[in-house]
Amino acid sequence: MAIRRYNPGSKPPATMALVVINVAIALVDLFISGYLKRLMWARGIDIQYGEWWRIITSGFAHGDLMHVGFNAYGIYLLGTIIERLHGWKPMLIIYFASMFGGTALAMTFMDPATPLLGASGAAYGLFGAVLGFFYAKTGSFKALLEIPFARMLLIWLAFGVFMSLQPGVSMLGHLGGFIPGVILGMFFEHRYARQLDIYHKLAGGMVIVVIVLLTAFSVAPFTRGSWYAARAMKAYEHDDLDKGDELLSEAKRHKHSQEGTQLLLSHLEVWRRNQPFNSKEFSKSVLLWPLTHPDGIQEKQSEGSPYDFLMKRETATSDPLESTEDEP
Repeated sequence: MAIRRYNPGSKPPATMALVVINVAIALVDLFISGYLKRLMWARGIDIQYGEWWRIITSGFAHGDLMHVGFNAYGIYLLGTIIERLHGWKPMLIIYFASMFGGTALAMTFMDPATPLLGASGAAYGLFGAVLGFFYAKTGSFKALLEIPFARMLLIWLAFGVFMSLQPGVSMLGHLGGFIPGVILGMFFEHRYARQLDIYHKLAGGMVIVVIVLLTAFSVAPFTRGSWYAARAMKAYEHDDLDKGDELLSEAKRHKHSQEGTQLLLSHLEVWRRNQPFNSKEFSKSVLLWPLTHPDGIQEKQSEGSPYDFLMKRETATSDPLESTEDEP
């Protein structure tokens, strides 16, 4: 059945469009010193501040040409297979479900100050979809191993797992893309063969529901201190100091064990403590440095850096946070 419907000569327009978009963005970014990368990447503090579109754009930004090269090749190779098997609509569903799944899973657990970028989650989703197709056709893992191309994919998967464990690579982002890809790849193959049952439909529906829920939580993680800290920063930006103080106090009461959250809390505390007495040095532009500075918040600061006031810890004689909390 698959051989009859698979036309090696057909052109995959959706796959080619995705490859062109990813490569074009990387090439443009190369000539503007990484500005697009910084504009499009996803960090928890950016998204929780209100820049929710980064969940979408981060899947089209890449660190360098090698990064986009590997992903573009994987998208072209695997996306072409899926598009020739099922058409462009199922391929796009798998691509974007995997992209959102990878981003949402990584953003749920990663440090909110760590940037996430790249189409790896989508590429791993297409990877999983091809394996899901083979598994649906064969019905067992043992039979799948008898297919040479499937064996090659499993070898590449093992290599991908090894690479995912390296520093600076998001294992969760890859896993969050791969799992939806496998399930959706099986779903569309069973649908093509008219073998869909309630379990296949439930599995496909649950994938979408889980991705939606994880995405919603990554945008508004109400159990994390970073969520309240980002909202406090926005309140301070709009001169609502009382609300900002309340949110900052709330941030301290919630989970803030991650380094990025701790640094953001420290940043806000020092800014709030000193701003009333030195508004020139502690301006709103300084308040927003965690969002606007290319390097974000860094642990090690050097003299003269945008965050050198975090090291000084020079406080005024009175603390506005304490005074507001003591008021009746």
